[in-house]
Amino acid sequence: MVEANEHTSAPAGTPGSGPRFARVKVPPTVPRLVPIGASGARFTFLGSLIAANLASLFAGVHTSKSYLFRVTRDADIEILDDEAGDLLRLMEQHVRRRRFGAAVRLEVSATMPQEMVDYLMQSLELSPDDVYLIDGALNVPDLMSLYPLGRPEVKDRPFQATTPGELQQKKKTIFEAIRKRDVLLHHPFTSYNTVVDFINAAASDPDVLAIKMCLYRTGQRSPIVKALMEASERGKQVAVLVELKARFDEENNIEWARRLSRPACTWCTD
Repeated sequence: MVEANEHTSAPAGTPGSGPRFARVKVPPTVPRLVPIGASGARFTFLGSLIAANLASLFAGVHTSKSYLFRVTRDADIEILDDEAGDLLRLMEQHVRRRRFGAAVRLEVSATMPQEMVDYLMQSLELSPDDVYLIDGALNVPDLMSLYPLGRPEVKDRPFQATTPGELQQKKKTIFEAIRKRDVLLHHPFTSYNTVVDFINAAASDPDVLAIKMCLYRTGQRSPIVKALMEASERGKQVAVLVELKARFDEENNIEWARRLSRPACTWCTD
């Protein structure tokens, strides 16, 4: 598994010196699509905007054409058995160092001159097999920021997840339903709200004495973790195995493990 950072590269020259390569790093937190005009329905790529304003970034320097490139780095985390004494601290260190991992792939604009491609390959210690020419958007998922626009004619019909009939009867509690018969949940076809409702019911039911479960991936506003915290505050025994090595969700899980490390809870990390 890998993570990617996007850059804009431009050869620049200064009076009395030879041409230079300049890199403009684009932080991942900056939106890649920039709205144009008051309508909010027209956009341009951030890379195009940066390229059109290079003169402002390199004042007094003559700049030639610019080209986009994207570096993919190795994000695999290998934990040796003798290093796992404090797995939480070790994972925090690995996540911080991830952006400095070895380059494994280079994506460049199809129009980038070979001289610049060779320079980047040499700098990143990559081979020609690691280079991919992109004729179009450098990162297609950036276009997902257009999804909230009110254009239903270009969208798929919303998928409606179902709820098992046994759990739709409001007169019965979820415990009464599963006491009568087993209930099979098939996600994503079955609404995940059934799981959230189950945890909430267990957290508030006075007959429930303990909750034990695994958490592999947790969102920043996880309703399940909130319910577990409430269960712990009500005096229930809460034992949870938190998977710290869930790929690219490590930071969320580390944060929850930190916040949930309270005497009333048992939080195991793996």
